Amino acid sequence: MTPVPDDEPNYLAHAFKLQYNIIGLGTALGFAVLSGSLLPLIVAAGVEMVVLPLLAGNPRFQNVVKATRMAERQEEAQNRERIEARDMLRSLPEDERRRYQDLSRVANEIRANYRGLDSTSQVLLDELVRKLEFLLSFYLRMRYSLARYDAYFATTDPERIKERIAMLDHELASGPERVQQIKARTRAVLEKRLERYSKVLENRQLIEAQTETVLEVLRFLRDQSFSIKDPRSIAEQLDGLVTSAESTERGVRDLEEIFDAANEPLGFGLPDPLSESAVLPEPTAQGAPPSQAAQTRPKVTQ
Repeated sequence: MTPVPDDEPNYLAHAFKLQYNIIGLGTALGFAVLSGSLLPLIVAAGVEMVVLPLLAGNPRFQNVVKATRMAERQEEAQNRERIEARDMLRSLPEDERRRYQDLSRVANEIRANYRGLDSTSQVLLDELVRKLEFLLSFYLRMRYSLARYDAYFATTDPERIKERIAMLDHELASGPERVQQIKARTRAVLEKRLERYSKVLENRQLIEAQTETVLEVLRFLRDQSFSIKDPRSIAEQLDGLVTSAESTERGVRDLEEIFDAANEPLGFGLPDPLSESAVLPEPTAQGAPPSQAAQTRPKVTQ
């Protein structure tokens, strides 16, 4: 039997689970119990072996299964998005929640002002609604990211990092080679932290500017919707805003990789100063066996 691809529905299983098929099997089971004979079940099994493969191989049935499966996946995705949006909104400060609720009311007013249009404009209205929903979702995700950034900025002082780098630059001018290696590694880590801080700061400024633009443009379009009765005009104005928002979000996702500390090795090409291989060999005493020299090697403590 040819295996079913992971992304291809199991049409035979879908055919078996059809309501009419289940009812037929239940009826056959009932007749078998009443008659005390297995003949109804045998007949039902024979019918199943003939009918189900034919139904599963029917292109129209397959199209129905694919459409149903796609609708279920879309509904699941929408449910996940609603749950995520609810959780993000709950975690925001009160003033941020009010701003989002204000933006949501503006979007609802735009939709309401075009709801009574004739049927020929409904396609444009549906497109307008999708764009408004995307912008609302984008605004919430970006403001949620800002809340995370605020927690980062509250615990990170770039001036102290710069001071420590300056101290290390002075200390690296002298001292044992092993100590210099460790301090050089520390300095590299601090440089990475400064680079991270700069990127997060840029990210925050980008998000602030873009979300403020979304807020003001939607307010402007709400004002227009009271006098302009053609949704095509507002839909076209939303196109540029949606494109800009998508570009901003891609940039934010790229820069947020800096929070994934697990992907950044801290060695920066230097040996681990706490590993055995990083300990410089000590000269052995003349005539002393290697085992004794190893016993006299100083231990590296953390």
